Amino acid sequence: MTTAVAYWKQDELAGLGFASVGKHVFLSKSATFDHPERIHLGNQVRIDAYGCLIASQTIRIGNNVHLGTSVTVNAAAPVTIGNYSGISAGTKIFTSDDDYGGDYLTGPTVSPELTRITFAPVAIGDHCIVGANSVILPGAVLNDGVAVGALSLVKGELEEWTVYGGVPARPLKNRSMGLLDRLAKQQRRD
Repeated sequence: MTTAVAYWKQDELAGLGFASVGKHVFLSKSATFDHPERIHLGNQVRIDAYGCLIASQTIRIGNNVHLGTSVTVNAAAPVTIGNYSGISAGTKIFTSDDDYGGDYLTGPTVSPELTRITFAPVAIGDHCIVGANSVILPGAVLNDGVAVGALSLVKGELEEWTVYGGVPARPLKNRSMGLLDRLAKQQRRD
């Protein structure tokens, strides 16, 4: 049996309470959005089935961005995803972390006085791609053009136009910038 993917219509998006919504935005009706008033969506954005955006703080998604199936963005601190970037299925983006050393309790059901949670924003630049089922930790910075292989653990700052992979993610090779030429040629034709 085949089921059609249901996306909100452009005129319906205005009623969902987002901070801003660009043109040609496709949000799966099975995706969930907590605090949509803190979520900014650029033009040509697609968020696939079972995506989850938890916006305790601001989430800014640029133009021509795709979030694959079951991508989670947990924004206890701000999250920015730049233009022409893609986050593959199953990836999780976190901006907070409990202290697991044993001196504090963990979890959202515990009194804050008994926990020690650190918060740090996540910034993903333009032309970045993140492979399936990767995890991006608080404070990660993916500079423009970063490519991250599937099943990677991303922490810290990643150098622009570099391919990373592994646990933790480490540089594997330089990434071509040829896509910038293609984009420039397309924009000249338009």
